[in-house]
Amino acid sequence: MNCHYFKNQTSKRQIYFNPQRVPFHEAQALIKNILPDPGFTSAYETISKWPGYQPTSVINLDNVADALGVKSVFYKNEAERFGLKSFKALGGAYAVHKCLEMLIGQNYISSHNSSKMKQMIAGITVTSATDGNHGKSVAWGAKMFGCKCVIFIHEKVSKNREDALKKYGAQVVRGGKNYDESVKIAQEKAKENDWHVISDTSYAGYTTIPKHVMNGYEVMVYEAVIKQSIRPTHVFLQTGVGSLAAGVTASLIRHLDYSPRIILVDPENADCWVQSIKHQEPVACDGSLNTYMAGLACGTVSVLAWEILCKTIEASMTISDLDAARAMRCLKFCSRSHYAIEAGESATAGLAGLILTSNISALKQKLQIDTDSQIFIIGSEGVTDRDIYNKIITNELLSEA
Repeated sequence: MNCHYFKNQTSKRQIYFNPQRVPFHEAQALIKNILPDPGFTSAYETISKWPGYQPTSVINLDNVADALGVKSVFYKNEAERFGLKSFKALGGAYAVHKCLEMLIGQNYISSHNSSKMKQMIAGITVTSATDGNHGKSVAWGAKMFGCKCVIFIHEKVSKNREDALKKYGAQVVRGGKNYDESVKIAQEKAKENDWHVISDTSYAGYTTIPKHVMNGYEVMVYEAVIKQSIRPTHVFLQTGVGSLAAGVTASLIRHLDYSPRIILVDPENADCWVQSIKHQEPVACDGSLNTYMAGLACGTVSVLAWEILCKTIEASMTISDLDAARAMRCLKFCSRSHYAIEAGESATAGLAGLILTSNISALKQKLQIDTDSQIFIIGSEGVTDRDIYNKIITNELLSEA
């Protein structure tokens, strides 16, 4: 199961192939059981009516495809999403909507403008832990629908990302050394104050809201597959807790008539998915979680995401921060599109994983990547911290030297 393709390298990169992957018809049944079709339908019908909604671009990275010897590389540019510069806008805000719907009733939208309803909504507080983007989506949703919002961030979240959260009206509280610790703090404070947790991380007894988050993320794939006619053979997905990857995988299986090969990609210091695939059960990360890919610095897998991904992915791999930085520079300086693509640190993990595997012939062959391959990548965020981005692009951080 473990293929030592990186054994002669000095980094901690790893890849494990998944022995539990099931045939397409079994994957279809799995998805319909965990995330039934009506959940996605409701998400799309709701989100597509929000002010400013439009499908984000799919950019053909033809120069990258030529360099890697594949037919095409498609980059879904979520930097364009609702002005929030992240795919997270689809999940957190939609989950806030569903939370209010569960608390007040399905007619809360139609009567949203009544003074009585506004007062009722204003008395509700939603909360979440975040490295930046998910919290921003929750805060944006809370502001859009009129409820209060408290967001917990850990000590490593940058000041720029903290300020971005405050712009959407959230009360921001620092606590914990990393994302996993801030999740626990958010849960504790929610219980103490009768707040409502809006998390993309699922755990025992908490799966309803994360399912709504995943249904929101499914919209990206619906746009790409149904609206933009993308038919990928391979998909490289950054993982983190796994909600993005699980939502994307579910939507691919829902809307295609085959299963693409799906490869999960994470930072080498946040390798909970590699370890989980290796041991064939959810395993906490034993790494430091120190990575510039802040949105992927997660030490535990989402229980719900595991149920989906453990049966559907081809492999799980890790990359270095320098691998991600190289992919950021590639998009900024090497694109043939009419504009340079500015991608955040977590956005390029999938592209970095593709580049890395394509440059190792035995691994490329194992994954059946060839001249007919069509690769799909989610560019999950734009520039969410300009200072960090500029330092990486100019080699001040993560230098090639």
